[in-house]
Amino acid sequence: MHETASDAETTARDDGPYDGTVVGETGGETVTLSSLTKRFGDETAVDGVSLPVEAGELVVLLGPSGCGKTTTLRMIAGLESVTDGSVAIGDTDVSEEPPQDRDVAMVFQNYALY
Repeated sequence: MHETASDAETTARDDGPYDGTVVGETGGETVTLSSLTKRFGDETAVDGVSLPVEAGELVVLLGPSGCGKTTTLRMIAGLESVTDGSVAIGDTDVSEEPPQDRDVAMVFQNYALY
């Protein structure tokens, strides 16, 4: 008997408990934020964040509205310029790279293009 595409899509798999590993086509790269800072005029939105994120690691940014979570993600994706500090993907500093050259995706809460 041949399994159809629709059968394969609906067949449940039990590989055990989810271990948090996420692997893309290339296995991923380490993302490193070093003293990452963003200012809007006199207002500091993100102040000196340093954070290494290993390939496959899941990280949650948690905090109240306006604390800089989205701004941090936008700087990683290249949608917001970095005031001070750096964003590195693997061994490459991408702080000045345009979004399309970073191989980073971001899902918006509301529809937006850059």
